[in-house]
Amino acid sequence: MIKKGFLSLLIAFALFAGVIFFPNSWIEAWISDEDVEQAKTSMSPLVFQGMYFQERMLQEPSTMPLYGSSELNRFDPFHPYNYARATNAPYTTFMVGRGGMQSITHFLNFAAQEKNLKDKKIVFIISPQWFTKKGMNELHFSPNYSMLHAYDLAYNKDIDEDLRKRGMERLLAFDTVNRDDLLKTIYEYKISGGKEKPIIGRLAMMAGHVQKALLEKKDLYYSLFPREPHKLKNNDKLVVDQTFEQQLENAEKYGEKRVSNDLMIENKFYKRLVNANIKKFQGMRKNEDYTTSPEYEDLQLVIDVLKDAGAKPLFVSIPVNGHWYDYTEYPEERRQKYYEKMEQILTDNDVPFVDYSDHDYDPYFIMDTIHIAWKGWVYLDQELDKYWAEQ
Repeated sequence: MIKKGFLSLLIAFALFAGVIFFPNSWIEAWISDEDVEQAKTSMSPLVFQGMYFQERMLQEPSTMPLYGSSELNRFDPFHPYNYARATNAPYTTFMVGRGGMQSITHFLNFAAQEKNLKDKKIVFIISPQWFTKKGMNELHFSPNYSMLHAYDLAYNKDIDEDLRKRGMERLLAFDTVNRDDLLKTIYEYKISGGKEKPIIGRLAMMAGHVQKALLEKKDLYYSLFPREPHKLKNNDKLVVDQTFEQQLENAEKYGEKRVSNDLMIENKFYKRLVNANIKKFQGMRKNEDYTTSPEYEDLQLVIDVLKDAGAKPLFVSIPVNGHWYDYTEYPEERRQKYYEKMEQILTDNDVPFVDYSDHDYDPYFIMDTIHIAWKGWVYLDQELDKYWAEQ
């Protein structure tokens, strides 16, 4: 009986060792171009929080990825992915973003991909609702946090040392990071320049190397299983062989069929607001102010890491639904101060940007309370065409 138990243990250990020490290059050989293409529209956190799929996508010379949050999965015929595919644009897109993803999670991702970002044209969509008084909270950070990216930050030789320290200091403000004793020790050791707990720190650095290797292996194994692509809701005839003005008209008609309320919110979402007692939202934002937030420092981390990587980002400042924000009593004057501050930050950093703040009352530019869609995508598609054509 003991011999059988020992044999079972030995077999289990051998299988575990085989999984761990199986060469990465062999696993990568099993991941096809078709798998990578599916991952582009899967909107899966396993893609966002991993590294391998994004590496493959970024290495394609014709890709121009979009980074943002939940607006990226608002697919319709005018969505940049559908537009580029239908019109045979000289570029393709993939999306990195979902609800709750903000600047700090994107900073981690960009830092992990620095070597693949040099001279890469990318698009970064900035949402006003990120810039609340307290900024990114634990509720949104935790499900979007990538342990792999966080460990990579400590060992990444591509990133500027001061930028690395700023990133690690910011990450230590989150409980999710602090609860990882090994990572916390590594960060504190690196931030102190090796002075904080030098012996324990060096041991932690060695253990962290192993942890990082295991996380990379895990990412590869997850990448073996194709992700289901998102429902694209494409309708090529609304964009193919259509001028910009015709596409805008098509988008307006598309929106008209889906909106029949004074707040200019898609009917199915408006119905949910009504069922949730819409009156309780009246006045809910009268004390909010998006001009003071820790998110601004996080956005600066994003700008700085993209400069450090030599990337070519186009920043996109999108508005909110002015009708809805009036209803919630967030004053237009205060919103304008946020828009002006964002414009000033992007100007001061000397980065290309598109400012859509004058569209907050534009019908069908925003599909609900905050998400760009329909006409908004048509305007952005035009900017992407221009940006890609620039030398």
